[in-house]
Amino acid sequence: MKAPSNFSHYHYINIALTLLLMWNVMVWTLSDNFYLSKAGEVISHETALSQSQADDLGDSIQRNLNYIHGIPKLFSELLRVKWAVTKFGSSPVPSPLPKEARIKKWSNDKALSNLNQYLEFASGSLNVDMLYLVNAAGDAIAASNADTPSNVIGINIAERSMFKLNKSGERGMQYAMGKITRIPGLFFSTPVFIDGKFMGAVVAKTDVPNLSFLVNQMNAFVVDDNGVIILARNKELELSALPASPVSGLSEQARLDLYQRDSIPELKIETWDDERFPSLVRIEGSQNPHLLVSKRLPDYNLTVYVNRELESIPALGRMYFLYTLLLSVFGSLLIVIVTGSITYFLSLRSSKELLWNQANFDTLTSLPNRDLFRDRLIQELKKTDRSGLPLALILIDLDQFKEINDTLGHDMGDILLGEAAQRISKCVRSSDTVARLGGDEFIIVLPQLANVFHVENIAQKIIANLAEPFQLGKEITHISASMGITLYPNDAGNIDDLMKNADQAMYVAKKNGRNRFSYFTPALQEQAKNRQLLIRDLRNALAENQLKVYFQPIVELSTGKVHKAEALLRWIHPERGMISPVEFIPLAEETRLILEIGAWVRMQSAIWCKRWNEICTDKFQISINRSPVEFMDDSKIASVTTFIAYLREHGLTGENFVFEITEGMLLNLSSNVSNELMVLRNEGIQVSLDDFGTGYSSLSYLNKLDIDYLKIDKSFVCDITPESDNLVLCEAIISMSHKLGLKVIAEGVETEQQRDLLVKAHCDFAQGYFYSRPVPPEELEIWMKNNNNHRLIKA
Repeated sequence: MKAPSNFSHYHYINIALTLLLMWNVMVWTLSDNFYLSKAGEVISHETALSQSQADDLGDSIQRNLNYIHGIPKLFSELLRVKWAVTKFGSSPVPSPLPKEARIKKWSNDKALSNLNQYLEFASGSLNVDMLYLVNAAGDAIAASNADTPSNVIGINIAERSMFKLNKSGERGMQYAMGKITRIPGLFFSTPVFIDGKFMGAVVAKTDVPNLSFLVNQMNAFVVDDNGVIILARNKELELSALPASPVSGLSEQARLDLYQRDSIPELKIETWDDERFPSLVRIEGSQNPHLLVSKRLPDYNLTVYVNRELESIPALGRMYFLYTLLLSVFGSLLIVIVTGSITYFLSLRSSKELLWNQANFDTLTSLPNRDLFRDRLIQELKKTDRSGLPLALILIDLDQFKEINDTLGHDMGDILLGEAAQRISKCVRSSDTVARLGGDEFIIVLPQLANVFHVENIAQKIIANLAEPFQLGKEITHISASMGITLYPNDAGNIDDLMKNADQAMYVAKKNGRNRFSYFTPALQEQAKNRQLLIRDLRNALAENQLKVYFQPIVELSTGKVHKAEALLRWIHPERGMISPVEFIPLAEETRLILEIGAWVRMQSAIWCKRWNEICTDKFQISINRSPVEFMDDSKIASVTTFIAYLREHGLTGENFVFEITEGMLLNLSSNVSNELMVLRNEGIQVSLDDFGTGYSSLSYLNKLDIDYLKIDKSFVCDITPESDNLVLCEAIISMSHKLGLKVIAEGVETEQQRDLLVKAHCDFAQGYFYSRPVPPEELEIWMKNNNNHRLIKA
């Protein structure tokens, strides 16, 4: 018998149901994937567009705020502002007068009224809503709106965060409601410091509503650092808070002070119903999903949000069922075609990107390769032709790389090349191009150079960075670099010639000892070479006994006797002869060789001071110039205590020495300088202020600081005659100094008439070629014996 036919029927039904089930599952899955893919594309596109808008809006707001933020800084330097805060509240303690009395006092002051008018004019010209000045206690003493009902004079901002930042020396910014105007605004403040003391602050305010034009162009809002929306296209959102914002942790008084509200409503933002799209949210009052894309403005603690409503996402969802039906009807062929097409195009795009990267970037260092470098150089040369600003090429060849590659292996060599590429890239600007030409050669394009000496700074940075040790596995190794520098259009007019020039200059650097750079340009190369040679020779000058200490006598004008001399450093170069201190002292300070040289000068001066104190009947004193670099250095070699210990070993005291310092160092008085001046005073070393009148002469520090001598610069002395203005200036300086208890030394005395005029003006001491040039110590001793100074010399 045959098997029952219904078995085959049920069997086919089962197969059909199975196929139908499988088909529908497949259709559902494919349709769902299609929906997710399309929705994802929409979201990606909208996210990119929103991010671009957020970036543009953020940049616009940043520029506006940068402009406003710079205004208080400008006004904080004005003399009339500094005068106002000095006169009306330099103390951080508030005035004991009642508020009404203070307001009346400040409002009626003529000088402050003039300042109010100036601030009013400035605020209108600079397009800010308000400018006002607060004293050290936080009281507003002058304002641009002093003549309006919303006058802020008399308000106190001491509790505001921006003022607290100002007291610590920083500029401040915060959002707050105006205390008088009740208009929300962004407040920018800059501290006013006088002689290092906080005296108050200048505040600029821009009303938040005036910034509405920035957000009205798109659906956007701005949030402060408390999470409160302070500016929005949709005004209903303003003064509402994002979920879980810091504003919820503020006290009620703080919310009142900042927002004039004791509570801030929270804007309800929830995740979208479909959790497969985590970037979408549901915002209160809307049925459609939204994208929130932000741009952070860290300088101002603000965040810009662009809110984009995506109506297309629900529409795509509704089409989901239609796609399911269509796919069920049309079958798998269409699905395969669509899926295959998408896969193909994605694969094709990825392959093109991969091929482009392989063709233009070095796989080892990820730097542009020779081809991409050449393309970029062509573009930069065109920019140079348009702008006129020169371009530089730096060709870099790693020294000793072949030896490292041979001894440690190619793998370690590749690691070294990658690390070297990173170090070189850190030395250049973002607009520059660093490329690898191949092997151990790199090249840098430095376009749009406002100052060609910037090239030398970059080259020195690269040398220093590459000089640091390289960790290659368990091995530590060192390399250096030889660099050739050429300029466009000075050196060549095309790429090939530039490359040749850079290559030639690089080989000159290698030939000259490696680990250096060489200019192709003859003039620049000669300058750089001479400077480097001078620094090199200076490093050896002390060890090779090329440095000498000369002394110039300082004569007491009332008696003609010599009790003092100034120690002056001289460099007698074996090839160039006497090199001017003006030429080599700045190099010594720049390279910090001045620390070792200065210590040597002090020791030599101590040796001769001991000698002259032994043969002189009266105490002999030597003046020594002290560099600002020595004052700022904390090392033992430059310290005063080291010098004092040396003096005690040789039976001398600090009273035998005077340290000469410059005016500029006192004007930038630091704790190091103040502490050292105190140590000098405690050890008996006197202080002389050198070249008085040539710098930013200020009488304030003469009275504040413990200075013993004031030296009149030779530029005043050399032209004095009986009727000259310089004589009047010298007489005034001498009279002022004597009233302050200072003695005066005149520099640059060259004639008998100059000496006589200084004697008549009651100047205390003089030095100059009229008496003696700076001479070696042995010659000074002979000079003292032969120039009516024999009574001071022991028999």
